Amino acid sequence: MNLKVLQRRPKLRIGHSPKSEKRPCPDAPYAQHPPKPFNPAVRVALRLGGKFMVPKSILREAAHQNRLRNAQAPIHRLPPELLAEIMIYTIDWMYWGTWQLRILATVSTYWRDIILSSPRCWSVLDGLHEPDEWRAVIAHNPAGLLDLRFAASLSDRVEEFVPLAVAEANRTATLTLYVDDENELVERLFAVPFPVLRDLLVHNSATEQKVVPPLGDGGHLRHVELYRTGMRWDEPRLVNLTTLCLAALAAGGVPTTTQLHALLSNSPNLERLRITDWGDFAEASYHAAVEQNDEDEATSVSVSDSDRPSTSPKFPPIPLPKLSTLITTYLPPEVVSFLYSVIHAPACQTVLVTHGVGPKCANAILDMGVPIVARAPCIVLTVDPNSSYLRISSEPMPGIPATWVLWSRDIPGFDAQLMGVDVKQLARRIAAAADSRSHFVVMPLVPSEERVFGDLLEELEVVRCAKQAD
Repeated sequence: MNLKVLQRRPKLRIGHSPKSEKRPCPDAPYAQHPPKPFNPAVRVALRLGGKFMVPKSILREAAHQNRLRNAQAPIHRLPPELLAEIMIYTIDWMYWGTWQLRILATVSTYWRDIILSSPRCWSVLDGLHEPDEWRAVIAHNPAGLLDLRFAASLSDRVEEFVPLAVAEANRTATLTLYVDDENELVERLFAVPFPVLRDLLVHNSATEQKVVPPLGDGGHLRHVELYRTGMRWDEPRLVNLTTLCLAALAAGGVPTTTQLHALLSNSPNLERLRITDWGDFAEASYHAAVEQNDEDEATSVSVSDSDRPSTSPKFPPIPLPKLSTLITTYLPPEVVSFLYSVIHAPACQTVLVTHGVGPKCANAILDMGVPIVARAPCIVLTVDPNSSYLRISSEPMPGIPATWVLWSRDIPGFDAQLMGVDVKQLARRIAAAADSRSHFVVMPLVPSEERVFGDLLEELEVVRCAKQAD
């Protein structure tokens, strides 16, 4: 078809500017009336557009025809609110930026209008972004919930961002802070209440431990992750938590046994618990709790059932049926013993523990890890009989992403380092619990003890054969 043929075609409709055209939604006439077949003249004009000057009227008609056709797409028949929810789930909120919204907005004018009119797409105020982006967030989300993020290392923006954060505190749902010695960021921000705060994430790299002031009245917190940062452990809003991470707490900022027991008891729907790096020396109440537990056990053995006192234990068990991740690494042995003596989590999928000392603590840890080990295709035992050391690891190894808990996806598995235990007795228990198709790998902690490992493998094989026979 040549240009002369184009001139003999009926005159195309013009005047449908994209700016004046209604957006194609289920209520628009485009969705109610099917579009006419695509005009061949427009198709040819688009093909020739790279070589010849195409009249603007034809380009307008081409855009109009495209909108008519796109209006019939199944995704455009969805309600705008549902399409907005789908877009929200495609956003990588860990690295939110207007560049992600810009990519979605280039799909069509309809998508662009939905993004601009959806406040939830504009909910992050990040100190790493330019002030123009802060103003855009406030303009497109004037009343919705906000996610505030700031790193104190951005010293040139502290004086500009802090007043903005304080002004928006009444609608801040998530607060993520990186704190250092340069300024009093925690003190300045928490000078005002955060009534709708749900997620509190604070990473402190200062030389001194920070303490979060009282939060004031408001709803219960959902996710709490504190690194080298303490707070009032009897805070009324520390109830019904979904996640609790307490890392690198210094002396004086560690919760006592009573506070920690109450904290866990008040969160029966807890899904993730991570307590790490509390130093080498436990707070005095943990020593007392372990000693009291040992005395109660000795009394229960020496006293008959008829003469046994009827008083309940000081720290009753804490059922956590939804707990899927339990991480207790680099803690004093007394803290580990206390936690595993009170926590009952039958649905746990990821367990990492170090410094499990003593047979009682080791068996309590295995009670939680046996269901995980039973599903593992491979079990690695690292043994040192001379020091009564046993490390039990499932393959693939469990993992913890080095990121905030809001975006963490833990790798299921079991990894426990136990000391002061009967190595062969625990290894036989693991062999009895493991699947008959799983295999064992025994690794020496000391290379000169290979003979002992050969004997242990033979015992494990006997246990496996007995299980297969049953």
